[in-house]
Amino acid sequence: MAGAAVPAAFALPRVAQAPPSYQPEPSYTPQPSFGKNPPPQAPTGPTDAGAAAPPAGAQPEEVAAPLGTPAASLDDFERRLIELHIEFEKMKQSAQPEGASSAGEAAPAKKPKSTRQLLGELRKDFEAFQEATREVKYPNVMVHGVFQADAGAFDQSLNNRATYGTIADGAEFRRARLSANGDVWQNMKYFFQMDFAFFGRPTFTDVWTEINELPYLGNMRFGQWKQPFSLEVVSSFRYTMFMERSVLFQAFTPFRRIGAGIYNHSADFDSTWALSVFRSGQDQYGDSISKSGGNGMSGRVTHLPFYDEPSAGRYYLHLGGSYFLNSPPNHLWRFRTIPEIFIGENAPGVVGTSGQAVPGALDGTPFFVDTGPLRTRLVNTFGTESLLVYGPLTWQSEAMCAIVNQVDNPTAGLWGFYTQVGYMLTGEHRPYDRTFAMIDRIKPFESFFRTEANGRICQGIGAWELCARLSHIDLDSLNIRGGKMTNFTFGVNWYLNPYAKIVFNYINSNPNVPRHGKSTCNIYAAMIQMDF
Repeated sequence: MAGAAVPAAFALPRVAQAPPSYQPEPSYTPQPSFGKNPPPQAPTGPTDAGAAAPPAGAQPEEVAAPLGTPAASLDDFERRLIELHIEFEKMKQSAQPEGASSAGEAAPAKKPKSTRQLLGELRKDFEAFQEATREVKYPNVMVHGVFQADAGAFDQSLNNRATYGTIADGAEFRRARLSANGDVWQNMKYFFQMDFAFFGRPTFTDVWTEINELPYLGNMRFGQWKQPFSLEVVSSFRYTMFMERSVLFQAFTPFRRIGAGIYNHSADFDSTWALSVFRSGQDQYGDSISKSGGNGMSGRVTHLPFYDEPSAGRYYLHLGGSYFLNSPPNHLWRFRTIPEIFIGENAPGVVGTSGQAVPGALDGTPFFVDTGPLRTRLVNTFGTESLLVYGPLTWQSEAMCAIVNQVDNPTAGLWGFYTQVGYMLTGEHRPYDRTFAMIDRIKPFESFFRTEANGRICQGIGAWELCARLSHIDLDSLNIRGGKMTNFTFGVNWYLNPYAKIVFNYINSNPNVPRHGKSTCNIYAAMIQMDF
């Protein structure tokens, strides 16, 4: 087939393949890796590379239609592919720096490879060659965005209304963020994010730069970011099981602070550690001043006793611990939290001659438990965390205790916990980021769509999850009378695709505060989220 038309050497067509399909849960048994990653299991089905030779008299394998090669001249075509393969190997060798090793030069094959094998090898080699020779420009940038729109309705008991007043129903943009991140240089990254929906809009959220691949230290970060404390803090709000984090979040964690820190992971990615120092008190824009106190530090260590490599992390167990040392600004600190939901709006502020009011104070869901300002020298907060994922089942728990060293009163202890469970009805699992020891993005087996084709309705249902959470916080200790609260939250999550979801939450909140006693508030809420 010397005169047959052959496509350009590096514009090879894709070979048609059947789409991958995940085997049902009962057909796979997870293989544990207690402290060591197990080697991937060999595939049990036939593959192109290891397929048996065709029986005598069988027709040679046909090539995808774009090649347009008759079956009778496939031998000539295979010889041409071998020639192209040899030419490409020579190009790779000539592209290496002078004096580079030629140990990787391919030895002559003992027997010709199949057309399908050569096509796959050529495509992979050319893509790797393109990647290696592509010029990277610094600095570079990637733009991201996310928004969440919430709606909520409150059903209060008489005592709850007497304690907190009538809580209005409504809707709001909970978050509306734009961010840019990238590389300043080969070993230096940056991240810059603004929120146009949160208090003090627009507002700084994460603003930092970091130096990577440092000996012993790993990575060093400067700026404002979520400090290393608690699994639900370091994990993105985009991937949480419920609309809001638990009652522990506002009361006990440092969250975003301006400072400097280091983080790293073990060579097998089974363990991580992080440490940072920062200003422990600041306003919404990252600024912080005080004559005394106002400094803090936090650290977090995690380990994976079990991580199933063959299933790409469909089964794993995460354990971790955190510590937060806080010397409060001007020796004043406050513990308080909302009932795991917030709905609010800006009240009208100053009105000029234009008649348009400048946004003023923000009205919305009040704090259900609150210690008020406490005079304290130091606060030591300890946290434990666990996350078990067994296929579609997720079980996540955390507990925290704050030791409050008061100025004029004895040392007191405040504490709380939450435990939550989720089950993916459509069989997906909750992924895990082993570099940062945090929860990652859920990817539905099929995205939601509904369309008509050839007179038939075609559709995908996305991914569906049921979840429940029990949380409790106790802010009563000695002279501190902030109250207690127990919440029961039930949710349904619909993941339309990897970047959009709809969430429904029912929250049964039961605060018990001094002077008012017990009360109940039932909250019905929904959220839509999209990020890119």
